[in-house]
Amino acid sequence: MIYDQIDLDNFNLVIWRESRGEGDEGMQAVGHVIVNRVGTPGFAHTLHDVIYGRNQFTSMSVSSDPEYNLEPKPGDPQYAYVCSVSSQILSGIDTDVTLGAHYYDVAGTKNGWFTRVISGPDEMGTPNHPFTVQIGHQRFYV
Repeated sequence: MIYDQIDLDNFNLVIWRESRGEGDEGMQAVGHVIVNRVGTPGFAHTLHDVIYGRNQFTSMSVSSDPEYNLEPKPGDPQYAYVCSVSSQILSGIDTDVTLGAHYYDVAGTKNGWFTRVISGPDEMGTPNHPFTVQIGHQRFYV
């Protein structure tokens, strides 16, 4: 995968914004979801376009998202962790703890489209998007 420093900085930021309360493995998992989407049919072909794609990671692209203007404070330990593993995730060295997932949500969250198309009413996935693993409060789907 080709990426530059700006892409890496955005990758770190989106992981932190989307999953900083989910522990190291939860943040790592969100990084894998992003990478798993790159080049997959139905998703964009570049890291930048996946991060900023419509209806992807609203913390990066929708100004009304409460996370949109949030930046880590200097020395934030969760952001430091993300920065320490992101290159390994991007290079494929890090083991994909999501088992190939392209989607995730917080367990118990009911979102009309996501529930109908991805997670199913029982959160065990739909025929086209099987459940792979739960890490912390997050549930992952192919």
